[in-house]
Amino acid sequence: MPAQYSLDEALNCPKIPKKWIESIITGRSEVCQFISSLIIQYIKSQRKPCILAFDGFLGVKWKGIIPEIEGLLKKQDLTIESIDITSCYKKPSEIEEMTRPCLDSDPDFGFVFKGRLRDFFDINLLKMLEKKIKSYRRKKFGNVLICYGTGAVLPFLRRLYDLIFYVDITREELIRRCEEKKVFPLGLKEDTYSAKLLSKRLSYVDYQVLRIHKRYVLKYMHWYIEANLPEKLKLIPRDVYDGILSVIARYPFRLKPIYIPRVWGGQYIKKIRKLPESMPGCAFSLEVIPSELSLRICAGDNVLEIPFLNLLWNQPEKILGRQAIKKFGVYFPLTVNYDDTYQGGSLAIQVHPNGTYMRKKFNELMRHDESYYVVKVWKGAKTYHGLKEETDLKKLYSLCERAEKKRIPFDHDLYINSWPSKVGDLYLIPAGTIHASGANQLVLEIDFDGTKNGTEYTFHLYDYLRVDLDGNLRAIHLNHSFSVIRPYRRTGWVAKHLKQPARLIRSGDGWAEYLLGERNDMYYKVHRLEFKEKIDDDTKGKFHILTLVEGDGVLVRSQKYPERQFKLNYTETVIVPACMGGYSIVNLGKSFCKLTKALLK
Repeated sequence: MPAQYSLDEALNCPKIPKKWIESIITGRSEVCQFISSLIIQYIKSQRKPCILAFDGFLGVKWKGIIPEIEGLLKKQDLTIESIDITSCYKKPSEIEEMTRPCLDSDPDFGFVFKGRLRDFFDINLLKMLEKKIKSYRRKKFGNVLICYGTGAVLPFLRRLYDLIFYVDITREELIRRCEEKKVFPLGLKEDTYSAKLLSKRLSYVDYQVLRIHKRYVLKYMHWYIEANLPEKLKLIPRDVYDGILSVIARYPFRLKPIYIPRVWGGQYIKKIRKLPESMPGCAFSLEVIPSELSLRICAGDNVLEIPFLNLLWNQPEKILGRQAIKKFGVYFPLTVNYDDTYQGGSLAIQVHPNGTYMRKKFNELMRHDESYYVVKVWKGAKTYHGLKEETDLKKLYSLCERAEKKRIPFDHDLYINSWPSKVGDLYLIPAGTIHASGANQLVLEIDFDGTKNGTEYTFHLYDYLRVDLDGNLRAIHLNHSFSVIRPYRRTGWVAKHLKQPARLIRSGDGWAEYLLGERNDMYYKVHRLEFKEKIDDDTKGKFHILTLVEGDGVLVRSQKYPERQFKLNYTETVIVPACMGGYSIVNLGKSFCKLTKALLK
């Protein structure tokens, strides 16, 4: 799994009612004490046993929660029984047999699991558990039954519980715990996977079922527990959880970025974001990756870190707009990240698949399209974009295959078209177009991501025989690559269709908006906003993704409710929700400002 770095930045500070803030319980001991008091209160008022469930994401540290609650309840002379729902899972060998076909279908990719979390359970054990839970209704009122673990609130068990808690961590935190060998895939009790296989298992199996199950439980929970820091749990009542997300959905908001090193990674983002010196070159700065990233929300003295998908599921129409939901469902289809190659190396020569290929080979949703916006260049910067006119694909395949198998390099510049990069250039890269960002530039990559869980389908043709940070040769995917390449996308065609001149849309005194690129076969388009002091815009029911590519800092704020605002620094990205309507971007510095604006067509 890739090393990831993140800093305590991107803090969203919406105006949250004081009474909501005061209802949040913080600290492991304080949360456990509150829950035990809640149970005692329930038993006394209802005069019957209390049956409750703690469901949660994979990776939650249950041993720091359940035993403490048990101990507090026992001090009140209550009879407590706790059941770990994972005791009802199928045997590890059965789970392996069920999931392995999704992992063995391809050496580097997988096939998205078609099942649900319930498929990991032994149906007979679940029926026994159901019978046991029902029998608790006949016990004296001093009894407490706690069912906990991932899957505790399966649909057919949900109605049996008096209280339901969902304990959550971010995907970033789960990956960190996996790297520390503290978490295993669903149903497994020991570390039997390599890092690569574990990453595939999580991406193609576990995340799929976890995402669907979590979305279900969040609809029915009574309390939400943010558990990224085990000693600083944060317990939030359901109505407050809904309320906070409803508020943040009306603001421009920024996601917490994640920084990923690669062998070709550069030094520019590392410098301006003040990343650790120990970090190798920063290849990717993930700015908007819906399945990966989280929101940091200021709530009084607390900072809540909640996965972005939670917000999306809770407030889909406010975030996406009706038109996007009608087209794609409750799915955020655009991603944004930086590719930094300053003082680094070129990305591998690569290509992405179309929708038909994605569905057939990987059970994914839709196609993968990209665009590169050149933010900054240094000496020799260039962008690879399409084939050269004279390139023979059979010869190119032969050279790539020889490089992969015999480690014989070749001059890829003889076969792959490239352009000298200039700041402000936009390169459209629809599925099937060979491309790569060259060395010594900072590129903002804006993608349409048609995957179910953010898996990256980048097929490498040639990677200069480089070894990765782990010392192994980087993967090459010739069968996939040459199956999806559009061979007519050569120098002349690319110049005419994919490297479009900026077109003025509107302008005024000291400001202008340009269309940089769009195509009929791509679901989104990219604009650029330019201004000296201020520019006004309107979402008109569509979300906007803004990135400050030139300028010191700007304030993005609602015109109707100016307090709904976010301060954006150079290179940072903010999401303007569809419900925002009219908004203004105000220059906070002295230099001229330029922002890219990505939106669905």
